[in-house]
Amino acid sequence: MPRLFAPVCLLAWLGMLLFPITVAAESQSDESDSKAVRYWLDRMARAVETLNYRGTLVHWRDGQMDTLRIIHRADENGIRERIYSLDGDRREILRDGNQVRCLLDGDEPLVVQSQLAARLMPNVPLNRLGSPETSYRMRMGDRERVAGMKTQVVEIAPLDEFRYGYRFWLERQTGMLLRSALLDQSGAVLQQLSFVSVELGVPINDSELEPAMGEFSLETTLADRGAGYIRNRHRSAWVPRQLPSNFSLVKAGAGSTAEDGSSFEHLIFSDGLASFSIYVEAATGGANTSRIESIGPVHVFTGVMSDRLITVVGEVPRETVEYVGRSLQQLAVGRERN
Repeated sequence: MPRLFAPVCLLAWLGMLLFPITVAAESQSDESDSKAVRYWLDRMARAVETLNYRGTLVHWRDGQMDTLRIIHRADENGIRERIYSLDGDRREILRDGNQVRCLLDGDEPLVVQSQLAARLMPNVPLNRLGSPETSYRMRMGDRERVAGMKTQVVEIAPLDEFRYGYRFWLERQTGMLLRSALLDQSGAVLQQLSFVSVELGVPINDSELEPAMGEFSLETTLADRGAGYIRNRHRSAWVPRQLPSNFSLVKAGAGSTAEDGSSFEHLIFSDGLASFSIYVEAATGGANTSRIESIGPVHVFTGVMSDRLITVVGEVPRETVEYVGRSLQQLAVGRERN
């Protein structure tokens, strides 16, 4: 596999905490519970993108724990954000609007895990993604304290094998997401992200958003395909013949590695909660083969088709990346989808 997609340094530690979330599914609980969940998730989506905040959070997965620092500013100039590791290998993620830079120490290969890119998703109205058919069962949970703040717990369970479940702890005054847990089909915790300290609504200086590392490994810009418009229109000749229910294309773009300028296409699909990415780049040879790998709850499907290397990656079950990866097809010239 080319270095861009070698699953050595998957950035799964970003998880669900770092991007705006919209919900495509209807709850199968009673109507009042469904309305309450949607109210809280709408507050969460707005808070994550509109509040200034800085804090320290921990990421737990497979018995291992990482500590991260996040600094986020939203103003009339858009969103700027810096995330960096406090232990282990040095890593930084820098966001300026739709531009994302990933910085790593040394020559370690990198995969831009879908959850990193998915936080650039537009805020799509609840009725745009999906259909009346349900993908999740949603209900209100208890009230608990996280990082010294009072929160409301929201629980979301999947109704098929193509997505995980979620549990969110939302700060009661702002709706800010302070803790998130990823759950398997049985409800067991696969990973968890949680603020241990956080400041909300604070001024953020430019200097706080500047990187401490000098080299970056990958840079990408993504164009919106949501809310009825497309910026910087990008068309891909590679599309899946079929998708799991309620998943839709929400982003399409192209990027390149900083090292040698190698280009790749990047498509993001989401049901409003779960998301996965499809990357398409030139293959370096080899037969038309495929394989599936995993790092915790992140799964990666890789296959060579014609002269292209196809990678499907996301914080979704194995069944999802395999289903999508094996259904990819190349459109005839002149038939690319808008």
